[in-house]
Amino acid sequence: MSSQPLRSQTVKVKDVARAAGVAVGTVSRVLNGHPTVTPGLRERVEKAMAHLGYEVDVTAQSMRAGRSRLVACAIRDFDIPRFALFIKEAEAVLREAGYTLLLASTTNRPDVEIALLGAFRRRRVDGVMMTLSDEQHRDVREALSEAPMPVLLIDRDSIAALDRVMADHREGARLATSHLIGLGHRRIAMLVGDIKAFPSRSRLDGFREAYSAAGIAPDPKLLRDNVLSSEDAYRATASLMSLANPPTALFVAAMDMLGGCLRALRTMGIAVGDGISVVAGSDSDLAELHTPPITAIAWDLAAMGRHAATMLLERMRGDEIERGRGLTVPTELIIRGSSRPLVN
Repeated sequence: MSSQPLRSQTVKVKDVARAAGVAVGTVSRVLNGHPTVTPGLRERVEKAMAHLGYEVDVTAQSMRAGRSRLVACAIRDFDIPRFALFIKEAEAVLREAGYTLLLASTTNRPDVEIALLGAFRRRRVDGVMMTLSDEQHRDVREALSEAPMPVLLIDRDSIAALDRVMADHREGARLATSHLIGLGHRRIAMLVGDIKAFPSRSRLDGFREAYSAAGIAPDPKLLRDNVLSSEDAYRATASLMSLANPPTALFVAAMDMLGGCLRALRTMGIAVGDGISVVAGSDSDLAELHTPPITAIAWDLAAMGRHAATMLLERMRGDEIERGRGLTVPTELIIRGSSRPLVN
């Protein structure tokens, strides 16, 4: 062998074969882990590879194998509180199985979701985990049906043919609303996201279910839907608290809108707990650290990530499993100082 290693980008399989004194086919069998290669021959080829600085062309190898070892995850927004827990756990499961996780943001737009599915197909990713802005969007559903790779939906439930991992938002919202009603509140305002999406739709169902169980009816004037940003939450809260007969409690059911709501209350000089009770639809560091701490709905996002990655791996392996499995993670209500009995 030459005493000077070649630059890795110039090293080819034939260079390794020449340095090891074997045929090109032998090097290929070593690279592919072929069982007919003897330990001594494998060691000889691996030493030549190390000396020359040979690096496996993963793209070419993946194309030959028909697999990229890539999994894509597309979510609405990277800023959603604690969603990093989902990503971290899913990535750990996938990495252990030899896959690399790619992240993308859909910005909650159907056209971006369709474009991303096309990009994932062209890059030959082996599987996809994603959220959807509108589960009934015809073009999105068509793109999903044409996807050559398995797709798992995160917190979406309307496409029965696809695997799904969801949180029990309906039960969480029912618990939160029942808690406030039990404290004497009747005028409970609800800030919720896009009701075309499963989480918001489910939360609204749970809210109404709690009122029905109590034998009373919510005031429709206190519902604010399509709350999709912190600014939306700020404006909705300010509008609600400016009513002639304002709510006595706020259920901020939109997942990451608590900050906008609290900012509006502070601007208007309304004290959380004393002036109005507040419940958050999703626990967060802000909810826990606010003074007083905010009562919030919680669920195990880390477990969701593990379940999602495991289910997708099973589908990518082609395991004999039923079509369109759904797994629901339970929710719980963490009661803190922001929700207090109504004082007349």
